[in-house]
Amino acid sequence: MRYVTRKRPQVDRCASAWLLTRFVDPEAEFAFVEEGDPLSGAIPFDMSGVQLGHHRGRCSFEAILAKYKLTEPALVELGRIIRSADLLEAEEAPEGPGIDLLFRGLLHLSTDDHELLRLAVPILDALYAALQERDAARTPHPRQPRRNTQPRKSTRRR
Repeated sequence: MRYVTRKRPQVDRCASAWLLTRFVDPEAEFAFVEEGDPLSGAIPFDMSGVQLGHHRGRCSFEAILAKYKLTEPALVELGRIIRSADLLEAEEAPEGPGIDLLFRGLLHLSTDDHELLRLAVPILDALYAALQERDAARTPHPRQPRRNTQPRKSTRRR
């Protein structure tokens, strides 16, 4: 499927493209246009008034999570961080401002929007892996029932 978003992708657009490719559509293709320019046959994201855009204080990444029912805890946490970075709400996730700065820095490395998406992939892969690891460390693992290693006492009278 083909997706369209605004030119010069920053944190939410890069992360949304990553999410679409990794978890929704491995064959996704992306096009970049000026805000408001339609692209026939493409699904718009992170643009004004579209389903996969900002709604009720949530970022486009979170709209994609909701639409495609992606509920893995590491992805939900990544969505919170992306929202914090995109909307510059440090109290939401302390990682947000640093992630925003990192993605703003990517804009200085290339003028090609497709190259920006490629540069973002290892960053998002690494962040996702770290969040999966953190989630695994927080999740209690079911314990095996303890076996009684003491000999059983006989209840028989002598």
